[in-house]
Amino acid sequence: MKYNLIKYISAAFLVGIFTVSCEDSIDKDNPPIPYTSIGGYINSDDIASGNLLTKLSFENNLDDKMNTITGEMPVGVTYVAGAKGMAYNGSSSEMRYSVGNASTALTGINGSFTIAFWMKSDGSVDPATPGQGKGAQGIFSIVRPTEFWGGINLFIENPNTSLPDRIRLKLGVESSNSAVSWKGQGVIVNLDGYKGKWVHVVFAYDAAASKCYVYQDGEPAKNLDGFAYSPAGGELGGAASWFASDPGGINNPNGAAGYGNFLMSGTNGKVVFGSHQFETVPPLNNGSQQDWATSFAGQMDEFRMYNVALKNADVIALYKLEKDGR
Repeated sequence: MKYNLIKYISAAFLVGIFTVSCEDSIDKDNPPIPYTSIGGYINSDDIASGNLLTKLSFENNLDDKMNTITGEMPVGVTYVAGAKGMAYNGSSSEMRYSVGNASTALTGINGSFTIAFWMKSDGSVDPATPGQGKGAQGIFSIVRPTEFWGGINLFIENPNTSLPDRIRLKLGVESSNSAVSWKGQGVIVNLDGYKGKWVHVVFAYDAAASKCYVYQDGEPAKNLDGFAYSPAGGELGGAASWFASDPGGINNPNGAAGYGNFLMSGTNGKVVFGSHQFETVPPLNNGSQQDWATSFAGQMDEFRMYNVALKNADVIALYKLEKDGR
């Protein structure tokens, strides 16, 4: 009994020494070392915080931090490890998408805007034989029920079979500005060497300049096409100029006015993640499913929209902060 008592006292003494030692090792006087700022920001949510309309991080859910999009109704949606935490997971074998309700803060955009998100894709497949993951893969759309295309449409375009390593990511918009006759505008960023890799993409439309600036991994995109008189297959970088009417050429010999304020109308308060507005079941517009289109087969993460065109410095900061997990 005496031997057991000595063992108990010895053990208690050692635990006490260990506890005191641990407590003494904690710095109670100095605060934790803060994060180093990037572009003047500590957290990605600090960037243009007053202009952030919607933010979906896809942390095993479809919650919008800003509550601009609510009531999401997912169809087969799953999640996977992403660029920052978890991510939306599309499929090359089954249809997946979600339909949500959007407030007028999003559906009533009038002016400039920015879309930023991470994407990982194996690219599209020629839709000669229709099927899931083939053809134009819908990523995001703001629904206009009486029109074929939504007010804003983000999707992977049909592939260029001569360039199998290229992903052709397209932003298309449909303005209701009465001063604009060329209401539908777009731009394609050609992403070479990104198949199966995460890439951060930003489309920032500046209404004052009538230009849509495109960035990949924080830098101005180097290869754009899909806008008025752009060279086939790309070659131009940085930004696409949008016009209210036919400019007559890449250098606007007709003197056409710029596209100006992007004005969305005719929406019904619905948005689609992971597909086109005409590919849902049933379709959300007056169209129907198309053989050349499908729902998204890749992954996306940290989807954001702003009612301002982010500047280059803020785009770089957003990319670096999210890459750092902040």
